[in-house]
Amino acid sequence: MNMNANIKIKTFVLFLVAGLCGLVMQAAEYSDANFKYAYNKSQKFARVESTIKKTATSLTIPSKITINGVSYPVTQIGAYACSDLQKLKSITIPSSVTEIREGAFSNCFELTSVKIPANVTKIENDVFSMCLKLKEVSLPKNLTEIGEGAFMYCGSIEIINWPSKLAKVGPYAFNGAKLPLYVELPASCVEIGEEAFRATDVESFKLPAKVNNIGRMAFADGQKLLGITMPTQVGTIGDFAFFGNVFVVDIVMPQTIGRMGEHVFQRCDKLNKVTWSPSLTTVPAYTFFECYDLEWITLPDNITSIGESAFGECYSLKEFHFPASLKTIGPDAFDDDNLGEIVLNAGLTTIGAGAFNANSRITSVTIPASVKEIGARAFDNNPHIEVVTCPSVTPPILAEDGFHMLTYASANLVVPAQSVMAYKRAAGWSNFQRINDSSTGIDEMEIQDGDSTTLYDLQGRRSSGKGIHVDSGSRKLILRH
Repeated sequence: MNMNANIKIKTFVLFLVAGLCGLVMQAAEYSDANFKYAYNKSQKFARVESTIKKTATSLTIPSKITINGVSYPVTQIGAYACSDLQKLKSITIPSSVTEIREGAFSNCFELTSVKIPANVTKIENDVFSMCLKLKEVSLPKNLTEIGEGAFMYCGSIEIINWPSKLAKVGPYAFNGAKLPLYVELPASCVEIGEEAFRATDVESFKLPAKVNNIGRMAFADGQKLLGITMPTQVGTIGDFAFFGNVFVVDIVMPQTIGRMGEHVFQRCDKLNKVTWSPSLTTVPAYTFFECYDLEWITLPDNITSIGESAFGECYSLKEFHFPASLKTIGPDAFDDDNLGEIVLNAGLTTIGAGAFNANSRITSVTIPASVKEIGARAFDNNPHIEVVTCPSVTPPILAEDGFHMLTYASANLVVPAQSVMAYKRAAGWSNFQRINDSSTGIDEMEIQDGDSTTLYDLQGRRSSGKGIHVDSGSRKLILRH
């Protein structure tokens, strides 16, 4: 580097340092009877930095302060400036304020109402968190964002407005808060953050038509939630988004979903009916796990996979249509349900471990020829299976404990005639004791001497005409035509 370049860099650094020092020099402090302030001489504004009266029950922030004859409008309330005022019941914020910083009124347990000035566009993180008695909130008309934890654990809110420009509700914004029974978010809202409305007292949510993002656990653990009006389209629905809403009965999913996470409707105990989104080709893992009352759901034929435990412990699920495009059924997908006859779709290739474990009503299973692998315990603990039909000429891979021991002992395995020996030699399949057994089910019958001329009709009644003839010599039943 040449000498001129060194001189230019040093000169620039000196100017930069001098400029920063100048900015620092402009800031000064001032106090009155209620507050401490910082004010900027060059830009002519002031910020409330802290509160002097820690036991005050009522405070009014001035719209300006005057120092040496110069007025400085109060435009900011600093971080935690009025926090932990545990006797404060009311606060008046002037219209001059445009910025309220992080935690400004947090832990003001007795604060009951607040009106935020019209020119505030964002409520920063934790501003009103733990304001336990806050009942009435007036949000400014120009508000576009509510920050992380802004009203977290505000357990008394009865009145709150939702500004028409609100675009984002941040993570934890109303986590654990009490809100009005009905909440309709404005059409402008495109993002609802992680746990934003978790564990609230809302009974009904109406979500805007074009939400781009619903965060992880955004509406989880609703204490009283009865219904959710879904948007028409969503970019992303995060994991556990509606987890644990025990009173929701009916869900109509958005027509278009870009991505849906796992566990989304898990433990919605009373969820009975679901209208699935036609845009999704996968049922993610644990989607309806522990939805004990789920009884009605029809998946569109474009579904290609059902994830792990997706319908696990859905005790009321008795019937299920397997989509035509389905390729994979994941581990424990229908574990501990109440399905009866199972007819899987042609094209299915994989049945995961425990997929149909403990469905005690199952009496018959038809496995399509397309299936290549059946995992451990896939049909275990289903002691009432009578018939297993597997039309594949080549036996699919079957884990040794794929079926229950009673199924191996008593169920009839129906396979192509030319493949009987292949199944008898194949791991897992060789456990079946009855393969292509066409037994009538009449094992033996006691025959008395002299009954050779007795005839019975097909209902077992004595008959003098055509019927069943008992031949005591051959000990056979002969049907006379």
